Amino acid sequence: MKRGVIHTVRSLFASAAMIVALTACTGPGAERLADFELSDEPLTGKYVWHDLITDDPAAARRFYGELFGWSFEATVHPNGGDYTLIRHGDGYLGGIVELPDPDGADYSRWLGYLSVADVDRAVALTREQGGRAVAGPLELGDVGRAAAIEDPQGAVVGLLRSRYGDPVDTAQRGRGDIVWNELLAADPAMAAAFYGELAGLQQVEEQRAGGVYRLLRAQNRDRAGILLRPADEVRPVWLTHFAVDDIARAVNRAEQLGGAVLVAPDPDVRDGLFAVITDPSGALLALRQWTP
Repeated sequence: MKRGVIHTVRSLFASAAMIVALTACTGPGAERLADFELSDEPLTGKYVWHDLITDDPAAARRFYGELFGWSFEATVHPNGGDYTLIRHGDGYLGGIVELPDPDGADYSRWLGYLSVADVDRAVALTREQGGRAVAGPLELGDVGRAAAIEDPQGAVVGLLRSRYGDPVDTAQRGRGDIVWNELLAADPAMAAAFYGELAGLQQVEEQRAGGVYRLLRAQNRDRAGILLRPADEVRPVWLTHFAVDDIARAVNRAEQLGGAVLVAPDPDVRDGLFAVITDPSGALLALRQWTP
């Protein structure tokens, strides 16, 4: 992995600490907490937060604000760095982390945090199966424990264990909401087995037009999916899906705002309601036409 990526994920946990604190603390005076309803126990296997890592937060705010209608709140994480909260409707969706890289490494990405029962055991399992810890495990103050791993096939994911529960499942809010997380894997069966052990996710296989699709389930809900990467040169990666009202308009607008289209809508691919783009800094994301 490039040194810039390693630096990125290490630095990420300063922001993760603040996020977990915001979503877990129940003390008076933390007005943002009114936007979160927390589970009594961690919802293991669920993606509970997403951060955009970028070297240009201002450009990111312009791009995503125009594309998804998000608003933003500037704040500071405990380590003293700038952090931007992403507000969507009446709640918070994620954050933006600024991490300028002097080496010019291409590290811009969306990084999701998966709730796990035991971070240390998850990291140990990752190492046993050929992956590695990129950062941590480390304590997030008094609110939980975290790590970032590169799974045995090379996809990077954050791990969180909150002592206070996770944000409960809520109804999708339409345009701009995160509606799915999907792993493009070199070996989908092996990946499904790994994440089953890592986070207690159960695998359900479905036969779809493109072949076998593996759903990962927890708490009787579909939490994520795994499919075969489209080509050998595509590195395994977790792809975050965002809802749009009209896929064609959203793709055109993304290009106008400085994004690039990697996979254009195609009637033969998910009914033409799907696209893959990069934002102006190169972060990969998927767009899906979605009706709540």
